[in-house]
Amino acid sequence: MPDRRPNNWLSLIAWLLPSCPFKLWALRSLGNHIGHDVTLGPNLVLNCGPFSIADCAEILNFNMFRRLSTVELGPNSTIGNFNQFTAAPDYQRYSPLVGKLIVGEFGAFTNRHYVDCSGQVILRPFAAVGGLRNIILSHELDYAENTTEPGRVVLDRNAVATAGCILLKDSYLPERSVLAAGSVLARAKDADN
Repeated sequence: MPDRRPNNWLSLIAWLLPSCPFKLWALRSLGNHIGHDVTLGPNLVLNCGPFSIADCAEILNFNMFRRLSTVELGPNSTIGNFNQFTAAPDYQRYSPLVGKLIVGEFGAFTNRHYVDCSGQVILRPFAAVGGLRNIILSHELDYAENTTEPGRVVLDRNAVATAGCILLKDSYLPERSVLAAGSVLARAKDADN
């Protein structure tokens, strides 16, 4: 599988710049798709694939993105401050479908969350991760097989996870739902079991 990642060192320097026209030009030159009226504060981006950022989206200050294959932000979406987005690179050797963060139109991450994007993390339009210290884990250990596998975590349209929640691999928060106050969302059990 060919590696489409922008140059790691040039990308690191460009992402650390404050929001300005030169930063947007530099990121576009490195192979990222950056829309119009985008705000990109100084962020730490280490060994990530291309970003696709739609019009009027924003990534505010001091977030860390580490080893994601792709990041897609829809129109008017927001990533706040001091969030961590990481991915285990081993899974990406076998599939181009993992290591992804996808945030739909008007989707939002507020401040100080940890998001494991080893599989896929998807916020559908108008979904949000709010409050502080939510944890999203898109891969886990299978104790019976002694292996790890990536999965996906999905917040459907208008769903909100807030205030210290944990969303585990293959969990799904339905449309117009709220997960709050330290709750844990696990994968739904099969009807057969």
